[in-house]
Amino acid sequence: MFTGTQTTTTRPTLYFGSTGEDVEYLQRWLNAAGFGSLVVDGIFGVATQEAVKKFQKYYGLTVDGIVGPQSWGTLEWIDLEGSIY
Repeated sequence: MFTGTQTTTTRPTLYFGSTGEDVEYLQRWLNAAGFGSLVVDGIFGVATQEAVKKFQKYYGLTVDGIVGPQSWGTLEWIDLEGSIY
């Protein structure tokens, strides 16, 4: 379970069907972190949703496939720690 300090984020909640630059960022992050081999196309489809669920399960988050404040906070905290790049 993730227990580190989480950051406040202004990123939108992402879910199946979402599109745009935030989805591209998420897809790149999931690929770099080893949670998928996603096509970075900015479309939150089935493969992105499954990769998000793997990420959520790994970090002890609610496994719903939705990237809201809890998931963004964990993802961005990991980015700040430099553990995936």
